[in-house]
Amino acid sequence: MEIRLMFHWIKKLAFLLLCTAFVVACSNDAPDNPAIPPEESQEPAPEPAPEEESTNQAPDAFDLISIENETVNATRIPTFQWQVATDPDNDPVAYDLYLDTQNPPTTVYNNDLNTNETQVEQPLGLLKPYFWKVTAKDGQGASSESSIFSFTTRNLDIPEAATMTEGPFSARRQPASTVFNNTMWMVGGLDEMATYQNDVWQSENGTNWELVTDEPAFSGRWDHTLTTFDAKLWVIGGNDGDNYLNDVWYSEDGNEWVQANVTTSFPIRGRHTTLVYDNKLWVIGGYNGTRLGDVWYSENGMDWIEATSEAAFGRRSMHASVVFDDKLWVIAGSDGTRRNDAWYSENGADWILASSSNPFSPRIRHTALVYDHKMWVMGGANPGTIGDIWYSENGIEWSEVQDEHPFPERSDHTSLVFDGKMWVLCGYDGASNNEVWSFD
Repeated sequence: MEIRLMFHWIKKLAFLLLCTAFVVACSNDAPDNPAIPPEESQEPAPEPAPEEESTNQAPDAFDLISIENETVNATRIPTFQWQVATDPDNDPVAYDLYLDTQNPPTTVYNNDLNTNETQVEQPLGLLKPYFWKVTAKDGQGASSESSIFSFTTRNLDIPEAATMTEGPFSARRQPASTVFNNTMWMVGGLDEMATYQNDVWQSENGTNWELVTDEPAFSGRWDHTLTTFDAKLWVIGGNDGDNYLNDVWYSEDGNEWVQANVTTSFPIRGRHTTLVYDNKLWVIGGYNGTRLGDVWYSENGMDWIEATSEAAFGRRSMHASVVFDDKLWVIAGSDGTRRNDAWYSENGADWILASSSNPFSPRIRHTALVYDHKMWVMGGANPGTIGDIWYSENGIEWSEVQDEHPFPERSDHTSLVFDGKMWVLCGYDGASNNEVWSFD
């Protein structure tokens, strides 16, 4: 049995060897098969050629048109124009306008413009040097830039004639004015008949004036102040022809007036100034038969606190005051001598002399404003009426406005800033008047 099994496996092995030999012989004699080339003859397939990269080109060079380079006395609301920039790839082009007071300009004034011109929305500063350029961009990250142009804006424009030569109110001296609810307001004054007025007027444009009331609760007066504080109009002090006053009145609409229930009060006075500073009402100096050098403040118009009884600027009346550079300022007036000095304070108690003798003449009964980031002094008397306008960016260096139409001489006027302009109402120029002037 074992012998037969061994013989069986020997025959099977011999058969397998014979088959293997036959296969090897056939493969050596067969021709090459082109469908299945030998491995060593195969070459790697060529890689596909890379796609040719497209190159984006920046918009072509272009020039500025206007405002022309080195223009002087330029308008404060200019229209900027430049050439259309052509894009070699026909991409849509947008523009960024850079406008600055430094060179090169880095402030984007307007961006993504689809036209080759634009006009400023708010007036530029007076007598300011400006630099401008335009960048054209294609939206694909490529851009080109214009050259840089410069220009200088004009000074204050004094018109040849008043905005109104005769207002609907009577001619008067020393009325008081303020801006409240986007409207100009004027109250009281001494008219040409020497009548102490208490009428209340308002205007939304300076040319159309409306009488709000001629019978408010307070008496007629001049040398008083009118101020906006805590969303109300405030009338403080003055002289009613018989007495100096220290009453305080307020109104939410200019028609209905309420006397503040003053618990602690400053002494009676007129010829003072009133400011709003540090969320408080301030009363500075004045006159009540003698000049006053005290400074008072209130957070509600009823409770008054004395900041100082004797300010460093001395006992002073018929001065002007403004809030500028986050400080209280007192400018000119009389301490027994007409002055042309300027003082400032950050707390109402400690006053610092900015300039003891400014280039403008000593004066009283002038006005002061803050406009275009500058302090302005307008008119006054010494002893006759004065017709000039001065400005300063620091209270130390002052320049006079030079214009072909000089400011008309006057004192006892009132002034305010409204709708991007300075306004002068009424006053005295040898006689009381009811003119309305505006400057920008």
